[in-house]
Parts: sequence; structure tokens; C-alpha cells
Amino acid sequence: MNFYRTDKQRTVSIANYTHYIQGFVHPDRILDEHDFVYIMNGVWDICQNDNTWHVEQDDVIILHGGQHHFGHQDCSPGTHTMYFHISTVPGDSFSCPNNQAAEGVTLETVIHCRSYPRIRLLFQELIAIWFEASPHASRKLNHLFSLLLWELADCSAGSCPTSDPLVLQAMSTLAMNPQKFYRLAELADILHLSEKSLNKRFQAAFQKTVYQYQVEEKIRIVCQFLLDYPDVKLHTVAENFGFYDEYHMSKLFKKYAGISPGLYRRQNAAKQHHILKI
Repeated sequence: MNFYRTDKQRTVSIANYTHYIQGFVHPDRILDEHDFVYIMNGVWDICQNDNTWHVEQDDVIILHGGQHHFGHQDCSPGTHTMYFHISTVPGDSFSCPNNQAAEGVTLETVIHCRSYPRIRLLFQELIAIWFEASPHASRKLNHLFSLLLWELADCSAGSCPTSDPLVLQAMSTLAMNPQKFYRLAELADILHLSEKSLNKRFQAAFQKTVYQYQVEEKIRIVCQFLLDYPDVKLHTVAENFGFYDEYHMSKLFKKYAGISPGLYRRQNAAKQHHILKI
């Protein structure tokens, strides 16, 4: 387990994509920077000191600055990676204890990121920013790198409630369209699944049906909306979040929250950051 500070300024010396058409042995070297590599496709065995790490599609391998990195054999032909080299800072440590006092994250050398598509996007964004001719690029890179570290920490800890890519896609679809109330058949059709299969996957991930998950998530965001916009009429709130009408919203709100939306708003008017626990 390695430790990386999240509160210090760093410098990205290079960030890019690499495509190994015929395969390639990892360079034998000791860098004074950290080397973060995302395997977009292909497989590779990469060594760090006395350990050999097998990485494949959607894995991230972190080669710590100051350590010996090398390879014994080629990666598979067609292996495609994203990578960047970033400066070390005081407080970063290799094989660190878990009780670091500094602000930062503790990470494994290899992290499986298939269930966290945001990590791939963050690598892509970091590379894009590195190529920018912007006077603010270095600051943006620092903030983006800190966000990437926290995302990697969540991924490593398995904080996501499910690794099912179709459930994750369904969750994303629901989150991006709060104005809609999806019928099971409609959502299943988007994902090219049967209704039974989609419900089964949600039951495995959340112990609830798609309908129950969708209603509870809507009630959560309605709770915050009621406090953020105290003057908006309930029928408008219902319309914004895909309920049939105010009565439909109020009935479901009371079922899941225990009180009506109007009473919830009055009781919590002064608690602008209160979010109901369902």
C-alpha cells in the first residue's frame, strides 16, 4: 500500500496515449516521478522491485517514484494505454503504514477500475489538459489529479454498491433524467435487457426493484429541492421530477418519508443542508 498527498502542488511532466502494435517490454528504469498507467485494452506484466503485476483492460497500475520498474516480456500486441508522469512531494511514501497524518490517500499498486468509468474519463481529461496552451493548465492538472486519487481510493475500497455495468448504466440514465419517471419496460429497452433481468440485477445490487430504487432517489432529491426553493409550488416540483401530478408525488413522498412534502418543507425550512435518510 502506497500513500499519496492530495494537498500539495505537483507537476505533470508528460501525459499521453501509447499503442503497442507489436507488443513491448516495459522499460527498465527508476524514475524520480510517479508513473500512472491506465490499460485501455490488452494485457501486460509489469515489475516493481520484487513484485510482478499482471494488468489488463481497465486496470490502473501506479509505479511509485524512486522504485525499480521493468518487464520480462512483451505486452500483448495491440495493447493501448493512457499514462502520465507526475512529480513526487514530501509525504508520499512507498509501502506506507495506514496511519499517515498528512492529507492524502492510501492505494494499492494495481486497481481494477472497470466498475468506475469516471476514472477512465479523468485520465482522458488529464491528458487533454496537459496539451492545452492555457496559463491555468498546471492548476487544473493539480485539482484533477487530487480528484483522480480520491476516485481511485473509492474504487480500491469498493465503495460503489455494485460492479454490474448495466446497473451502473441504468443508475446513470436515471440520474441524468430526473424529469422523467421511467417505466420498467422503457429502461429495460434502453439497456437491451428483459424487464425480469433488469429487476433481478437491481435486487442483487440494492435489495430493491428498479421502481423502488427510482422512487427513493427521486424522494431524496425532492427533499433537497423543497428546501433550496421554498417558494416553488408543489405541483411545479412534481412536474420537475417526473411525477404524474402533485397528488402522485405527495402520496409517494409520505409513503417513503413518513410525512407530506409540505410538512417536511415547513419542519426543515432552516436546515438548508439537511437531507432525509430513507
